Amino acid sequence: MQKKIAAKDAYMTLEATLIMPLVLYICIFIIYMGFYIYDRCIMKQDAYRAALKGSSQYVADNQKVYNEVWRSMENLKQDKYIATECNYEITVRERVVVSVKGCIKMPFHAIAQITGGGEWEIEGKAESRCINPVVFIRLCRDLEQMKNNKKEQE
Repeated sequence: MQKKIAAKDAYMTLEATLIMPLVLYICIFIIYMGFYIYDRCIMKQDAYRAALKGSSQYVADNQKVYNEVWRSMENLKQDKYIATECNYEITVRERVVVSVKGCIKMPFHAIAQITGGGEWEIEGKAESRCINPVVFIRLCRDLEQMKNNKKEQE
């Protein structure tokens, strides 16, 4: 009877040595997925904020708009991202396009092999059209007038 008890205890130890690393890897994977999703959301938010700020600066000189967006991105990205590397690209023509890229490195070699690489790339991209404020106000007034005309016809 004592031999059966000893065999069961050893069986539980063997199960624990096989299952605990798997559980640990799954927990770490879930945490890093949270980091990835957090960084992706924050990067996209910052790209939209910078693009919107740049598009609200109506100036004929694209370089001034570019400088404003660049300053905005420098202020937004301070110690916010979990990603180890973070770069951004700004394009200003008729639209302001801001693209933010980063990567998160995997902590364990086994997780990196399972996910297909040593790091996950993250990207957030946003664009906003540059509109002359005078033209925008005229468009709003035209829409308001069309709305009022429609109400009068009814």
